[in-house]
Amino acid sequence: MGAKQATRPHARWGYLSGKVICMHYRPLGKTGFKVSEIGMGCNRLGEPNMPDEHWVGLVQQAIELGVNLFDTSESYGWGRSEEMLGRAIGNRADVLIATKVSRIRETNQHDFSAKRIIAQAEGSLRRLRRDCIDIYQLHSPSLEEMKRFDWLDGMARLKQEGKIRLVGVSINDAASGQWLIEQGLADVLQVAYNMLEPRVGEAVFPVAERHGVGIMVRMPMAQGILTGKFRPGEAVPEGHRAHLAGKHMAELIQRAEAFKPLAQEWGISLGQIALRYAISAPGVSAAIPGARSVEQLAMNVEASNGVGLSPAELQRIASILS
Repeated sequence: MGAKQATRPHARWGYLSGKVICMHYRPLGKTGFKVSEIGMGCNRLGEPNMPDEHWVGLVQQAIELGVNLFDTSESYGWGRSEEMLGRAIGNRADVLIATKVSRIRETNQHDFSAKRIIAQAEGSLRRLRRDCIDIYQLHSPSLEEMKRFDWLDGMARLKQEGKIRLVGVSINDAASGQWLIEQGLADVLQVAYNMLEPRVGEAVFPVAERHGVGIMVRMPMAQGILTGKFRPGEAVPEGHRAHLAGKHMAELIQRAEAFKPLAQEWGISLGQIALRYAISAPGVSAAIPGARSVEQLAMNVEASNGVGLSPAELQRIASILS
C-alpha cells in the first residue's frame, strides 16, 4: 500500500464545469504515503437534509478532482459519515481514509482503553467497507487521558492484525502534540490551525517536521468564519458550525474583517486564502476543509497550488495578525 501511494504523481489535473483544476500532493511525514494537499473533512457528510446519493456523489466528485484523503469519525452522524464513505469509496487502495475512535455516545465520556479501541475499529471497518483503516486516530483526548489509558496496546494489536496502517491523534493543545511526537507515539497528528488561531500549530509543526510526523490541518477556515460570509453584528444562522466557537464567535468574525481586502487584492476568495495559509506552514501535509456542495468542493480544491502563500503574502497576513 505504501509503495502504491508513493508512486502517485506530484500533481494531477482535473476538470469541473469547464474549469481546469490541478491538485498537488505532499508526503505524509515519513510514512511513505502521499496525500492531496487539500483533503476533505467529512463531519457533515450524510446529513439528513440531502439524499444519500448527494453525499456519495460529492465524495466521488472529490476523488475525480484529485482528493485522496478523507477524514471522518465514528461520531460524525454516529456512523452516517463512515457509511457514506463506504458506499462512495469502499476498499479501493488509491484513497486514504482517516477515522477516529470518539467519546461514548450514551455518556459523552472518553474511554481510550485497548479493548474499546479494538471494538470500535471493527465497527468503523464495517461501515467503511474496508479491510484496513489507513489512519486510525484518537478523537480529542486530553494529555492526562493519553497517559492513563492503554490505547497504545490496542493500536499495536490492530496494526499487527493488519486492520490499521497508521496511528494518529486529533489534538486540542500544543502540550499533547509535543508529548506524542517526542515519545514517538503517533505517525500523524491532526491540528486545529488557521489565520485567526495559529498558536497551537506554530508550537507543534516545527517539532513534527523534525520527527517526520504527518500533519493534517483541521478547521483551516475557522468553522466557516474565514469564508467571509459573516459580518460583525449580524446574526449567524442557527446550526452553523461557527457557533462551535461559542463566546469567541463574535470576536473571531470581527477579526476576520481585516482579511477581506486581501481577497479582492489577490483575486481569490478569502476561503482560498485561508486554505493556502494552512498549507504554507512547514511540515503540513494537508488541510481538510469540509464541503457540503460541489460549489464548496470546487472552491476548496482550487486552492491547491503546491506552495501555499508566498513569503510576501504571509508577511502581509502576519502584519494584520500583529
